[in-house]
Order: sequence, then structure tokens, then C-alpha cells
Amino acid sequence: MFSKNDHFSISRFNKIMSIFGFMLILSTLSIIIHNSSANVYNFSIYESYPEYFWALIIIALFIGQIILLNSAFSKSKTNSWIAGFLIIIISDLILLLMPIIKGYFVNGRYDALTHIGYMVDIGKYHNIGSNPYPILHIWGFVLNYMSGLSYNDISMLIPAFLSLFYIFSWYLLGRLVFKKNNMILFMLSMSSILLFGSKNSMLSPNGETLLFVPFFLYIFFKSRVAKKPIPYEILLILISFFVVFSHPLISILLIMTLIISDYPIFTTVKWRKSNYIVLIILCCFLMWSSYIPILTNNIKLILDNMILYDGTGSELGRYSNSLNSIHIPFLYIVIIGLRLYGLEVLLGVLSLICISLVFIFWKKYHVEIDYYHKFSIVGWLFFVLLSLLILIFADSFGFIRIYQYSILFSIMLIPLSINMLLERAEVKEKKHHFKLLPLLSLFLLLITYFSTYNLFFAPINLNIDQQTPESEFSGMEVFYHVKNNSQPTLELGITNFRVYDAVYGVAEGKKEKIRYTNPVIEHFDYTSNSSINSYYNETSYLLISDVGRYQKQKLFPDLKSEWDFTPKDFNKLNNDAGVTKFYSNKFLEMYVINH
Repeated sequence: MFSKNDHFSISRFNKIMSIFGFMLILSTLSIIIHNSSANVYNFSIYESYPEYFWALIIIALFIGQIILLNSAFSKSKTNSWIAGFLIIIISDLILLLMPIIKGYFVNGRYDALTHIGYMVDIGKYHNIGSNPYPILHIWGFVLNYMSGLSYNDISMLIPAFLSLFYIFSWYLLGRLVFKKNNMILFMLSMSSILLFGSKNSMLSPNGETLLFVPFFLYIFFKSRVAKKPIPYEILLILISFFVVFSHPLISILLIMTLIISDYPIFTTVKWRKSNYIVLIILCCFLMWSSYIPILTNNIKLILDNMILYDGTGSELGRYSNSLNSIHIPFLYIVIIGLRLYGLEVLLGVLSLICISLVFIFWKKYHVEIDYYHKFSIVGWLFFVLLSLLILIFADSFGFIRIYQYSILFSIMLIPLSINMLLERAEVKEKKHHFKLLPLLSLFLLLITYFSTYNLFFAPINLNIDQQTPESEFSGMEVFYHVKNNSQPTLELGITNFRVYDAVYGVAEGKKEKIRYTNPVIEHFDYTSNSSINSYYNETSYLLISDVGRYQKQKLFPDLKSEWDFTPKDFNKLNNDAGVTKFYSNKFLEMYVINH
């Protein structure tokens, strides 16, 4: 048992760590204030501030986790954990609002621009038209109407709001799932970290709907255990409609989750089955979603490839071909893999270890496993296996989307398994806590590191920053006013129709038939000809952004052989007699290739 002195010692430790954590947060805010810069495009937001800034953020997050862990493993009941939770929330907010802090015009270069276009359509025509997932865009329109904020700002605020809502939803779900308060605190130390990368920081229906799943599960389980379930069941039905109109893939995954929750081995308690919710979601999905052909084609592709697999037509095959086409050391590939999927690997390995321990305890000691523990184990195994099937045999949905859904089960599975381990070890003695605490602390530090450096696209994770600067918008508006629609547009580092969507709306873009992209031949064909107009047989526009000019150089600075365009190519372009530059600003250049 913990003595009175232990209580004061733990409380004092948490207070000291809290003061230190808040001092770190003040330091990061001071750096932000003194390092404000004009809105210029950076290929990495992580290069906008010195490395010690990001180290301070990670340490602050880790201190918040340590306070939560210390409170979880303490026998004394104090509210000192709230300070740790608050440190994490403030640190998360700093990270989530970083695009706004840096003065981004829009955080997104591709899908996010089209989603802004859908909001523009709703404002123009006051209907959703053929919008496949209108809920997110209706939110954007309502916020614009009520607050006067631009759609661009709203597109950066919605992910931040839903990321915080996701964290507080886990607190509600944790109070339902975990019998002990200490396991809720341990769960919060994991769930309060931004685990979903760009889904936490950039507008996307898939990401925002994924962040809503913990709240859905809370209402679903609450409708089963509440003494007065009817209000929760009504709310659950309403939320089911919300999910279907938010994103089709999450709707399918939730249907699978509900079916798993009814599996008879989980419990002997006669709960009301989820058939009616499954039917509601399924019927709405079948009536509304245009993704049914994609779903059926992928199921057929998986089955065909399982019978006759030749290594092609799958996401894994595509990755293999990409690696075979370039010559880089194996160690470099491993480093890239860890940068991209280090967090998922860590959570997956720990989840597997936990499942193995649970199986050993169940087999050897006949330990009773409660409903939520079984549910989290089966759910995690099912969705991990499904993601691997898609990785090996299909190439459409993206295996990482399914795998990230399995993280929701890891957040339940790991604390429940650790609790079983502690109970089996008869941890009434304090020494057992201190044996496990360093390992859990190291695990939390690693996932905090990986999550922080995967929150935004950057060369460190083999991507480039997704900012669309205002100069790109203003330049493209000029282009749309002067262009001849009969002439094709070649794009390097810019997607013409995406910007058009954001400026005029998706419906207008479809009407003008601006729904395609035309890439540019490598090296502007100067390896074979003296002028680019020798390759193109008609007069064309050529748009080049800083992204197109420097992308490969930033991603692969040491692999010049992989650069599609070199500085010499752009010098030749500017001196090419067959090309006329007619517009330029600090981010964008426009040419006419004469023929």
C-alpha cells in the first residue's frame, strides 16, 4: 500500500512536472511570437522554426503523458492528472493551429481545395447536388454563414476542432469501457496524442469521420448499458445518418465493427443486438453512396488476386516497382519506412505483444477476459488482417486507411492488457509499478515523436508541405481570365482543376470541363531536343509552381539521378525561343509553348 508520504511525494512530483510543462509551453509560444514570418511557401513546416522548438513541443507532450501515467499508477487519488491533460491539450492546439499561426492561405493542395469548392457550391446553389459526402461541406457553409470566416480558414479550423472532440470522446468512452480510473488515465495518455497524421491537420471527409468514431462507439455502447436507453438509441440513429453522409469507407468499417460487437463469445449478457443500426447504415449507404461499384470491384480484385497472384495490380506491387525503379541503399529504405509508418509499427507490435500475453494468461491461468477486452482484440486482428489483404491484393482504398482504423482498437486493447498484466503480477507492491513505468514511458515518447513529425507533410516523411499560397490563387485567377479554352494546359507542381474548384466551385469546374491534369515531359524533352515545342504538336500553356520546380530536389537531395527536372532544365526553358513567359509571381510562372 502507498503511505501518506507516498501520496505527498507523487503529488509533489506531478506539481513540479506541471510547472515545468507549462514553462515549456510558454517557451514555445515565445518562439512563435519572435519568429513570425511573412506568408511564404516552405517545403517543410518543420523548417519554419528551429529544431529545439519541436523538441520543446515533444517534451511538453511527454511531460503531460508522464503526469497521467504517474497518476494512473498511483494508489492515491488526486486531481493532479488534470494539469498533465491540460498540458497535452494546449500542446496539441499549438500543433493543430500551426498552419493558421504560420499564415497559410489554405492547408491543402489537392482534395482539400475540392472540398472548399463543394462549400462554395452550397453557398451558390443552396443544395448539395452530386456531392458524395456533404456533411463536412454543410458544416463549412454554416460556419461561413454564421461567423463570416472564409472557407479557407474554416478548412483549417474543422480538423483542429474535430481532433479535440476526438480526444474528449475517448474520455467519455473510457469511463464506459474501463472499470478502473487509473486505466482511463493511461488510455488518455495514448488517445490525446495526434495519431492520425494529416487526418488531424488537413481537411478530409475520411479523416474527420474517423475522428468521430469514438463518440459513435460511446453512444452505441451507452445505448446497451443505460437504464434508460431510448434517448441514446435515438441519438445513435441520428449519428448513423451523419456517418453515411460523411464518408462511405468509414460507414462500411462501422458496419463491420457493429457486427463484430455482436459476436456471441464476447459476453453472456443478453444485450440488444445491433441489427437495426446495421440495417439503417446499410440501407442509407446503398441508397446514397456512389462507391458501391468501387467496393464490388475491389472485392472482386482481391478474390481474383488471391486465386492467381502475380505481384501486379496491388498496392504492395506498386511499391515494389517504385523501389526497383530507383537504386537506393536498403538502410535508406528502412529509414524511410520508419519515418512513414513508425507509429503504426510501434502500436502494432505492442498490440501483438498484449494479445500474446492475454492468450498466455487465459490459457495458463484461466484469467477471465471481459467483453470490451475481447471486442478490442478481435476488432484489432480483423482490421489489421483486412488492411494486409488490401495491401497485398488491391490498390484502391489504401491499406493505411484500414490500418489506422485498427488504431482505435489498440487504444482500448493496450490499457486493458496492461491492467490484466498488473493484476496478474499482484502489484500491491510499488516496485512492480516502477518496473513497467519506464517501458511504457519510452513507448509513449516514441509514438509522440513519430506522431509530431507525421502530423504535416514534409520531406522528413517523404512528402512536401501542402500549403497553397495566396500568390498561387491570385496567379491562377489571372490565368482563368486570359486563357484560351481551346488550348491544353500542362501542369508542373500545380493541379489546375483543384484551384478552379476552390475559386469557382466544383459544379462550375465540371461545367467548364476542367477535370483533368496534363503532366509535363521529363526535363522538358531537352535530353532529346533543343526546344520543348518539338515534343508538343499544338500551342499549349505551361504552368510551373515552386513545388514543381523544387519538389524532387527537396525530397531526394542526394539522388540527383532521380530528379525529373534540374536547375539547368529551367534555365534552358527561360532561353527557349519556342516558349514565351507571360506571367510570374513569387510562387508561380506561366508560359505559352508556341507551335
